[in-house]
Order: sequence, then structure tokens, then C-alpha cells
Amino acid sequence: MTLLPLAILLLLHIPFVRSSLPSLNGTSVTTLDVSGSSSCSNTRALWNIIWNCAATLFACTWTAIHPNIPGMDEGKMTVLFRRLGIMTMALVAPELMITWATIQFLTARDAAKAFNDWTVTHGFFVWMGGFMLYFNDEPRATLKPKELERFVLEGSVEMPIIMEADIEDRSKGDGLSKGIAILQLAWFVIQLVARYVQNLPITLLELDTLAVAALTSIAYGFWWKKPKDVRRPHAVYWKATYPPSKLAYEYVVNILVLNYSNSPAS
Repeated sequence: MTLLPLAILLLLHIPFVRSSLPSLNGTSVTTLDVSGSSSCSNTRALWNIIWNCAATLFACTWTAIHPNIPGMDEGKMTVLFRRLGIMTMALVAPELMITWATIQFLTARDAAKAFNDWTVTHGFFVWMGGFMLYFNDEPRATLKPKELERFVLEGSVEMPIIMEADIEDRSKGDGLSKGIAILQLAWFVIQLVARYVQNLPITLLELDTLAVAALTSIAYGFWWKKPKDVRRPHAVYWKATYPPSKLAYEYVVNILVLNYSNSPAS
């Protein structure tokens, strides 16, 4: 649990924040006053600090998050709330997002090794639900890497031909959005380093923002090759005469439906 919520409450309810650091000769102190207006170069307005931290946190969370492909029946609001939930997790427990991103990177790399012509981007794409199995021209379920590999070896489906450039073309993340996030973080860090070198005070909110941004950047690195905000999967058509067996995605969905139907509320 980070200190961000507590820091924001303190800044919003205390009329001014006064922080002091001892000077080099030990006889005077440097004071930070953010009561609302700045009268000298060492004094910053309260809302300038909040806005700077909020912009950095938004750039490091909204841009860094690479969600999986939505399900067939999921609407825009469901996708939006899921993304907001991931953002909340990144702010409250960024170490969990790092763990999640690390696991996805390792599994994507393993999937790329299973298919000789694939890259890590392909591995991310298949794990995020990038290949949808169609049976009788109807979507059946998304394919896990092991399922896709097994069906290809059995000859039940054709090996999907999709270039890395085509996957990146489906991605909504480009160099401009990534560059803006990196520049915002770099500018924030430069400001804090400059204040530290000049022996000027730094607020708790800024320190907490720096910690969250640093942890989020680690997850961003693991997700660098993962497509971002892809809306539709690639179609894989069943060509065998017999129908496909029970798929992993269908099993999970059936379990969820069964548990919901057996719940007391239903």
C-alpha cells in the first residue's frame, strides 16, 4: 500500500505544507510554502505540485497498461472499467502489476519458442486472446498457445499467418504516446533532482509519485513488445470434419456460469 492517498488528503486539507531541510552551515532552514501563490523561486503553488504529480502518474499508468483483448460479449464500458481497475492496482500496489507483466513476458517468450517463426510480439498476442477459433463460420473460443499448437500439428487448423508488423498495426500504442510518457517522467525526475541538488524541500506526494512511476516503468519495460488496446482477434478457421473438443476458455466460462447460477442471489 503506497502513501499516495494519504498524501493527497494531507495536501487538500492542510492550508499549507511546510517542510524544512537544514542548510550546509546548520544555522538556517529552507522553507516550502505552497499555500496557493508563489512569491519566490523556492515557493511552489499547491496545485502546481498536485497537477505535476497527477500528470506523471497518469502518463505512467494509462500509457503503460497493456490490457488483453476484450471478450466477444464485452462492451466499451466493461473495457473502460477494467482498465480503470488496473490503473488503481498500479497506484495502490504497483508490485503486483510488475509481477503480472513479468509472468506475461516469460509466457510470451515461451510461446515464441514453441513456434519457430514467431517473435515475442506473437507470443504476447496469442496469450492476450489474439487467435479466435471459428467453427461453422461462428466464433467458438479464443485459443491458448498449447491448443493452437496441438490443432496445427493435428491438421485441424492452418498455421495462422500474421506478420509482426500486422500485429503492431492493430496496436493503438505508437512511438508518440510512449515518447510523451517517457518525456513526462524524465521531466518530473529532472525537477526533483534539481531541487535535491539545490537543497530545496520535496513533498511526500512527489516522493510517492516517483516511487510509483519507477515501479510502473519496470512493468512498462516488460510490456514493451505487447500490443496495446487491440480490439479484435485474428480468425482461425476449423477445417477438420469432426467438431473441436472442449476448449480451455470454454471450460472457464462454463465454470463461471455454473457458479453464478448456483449462487444464493440467483
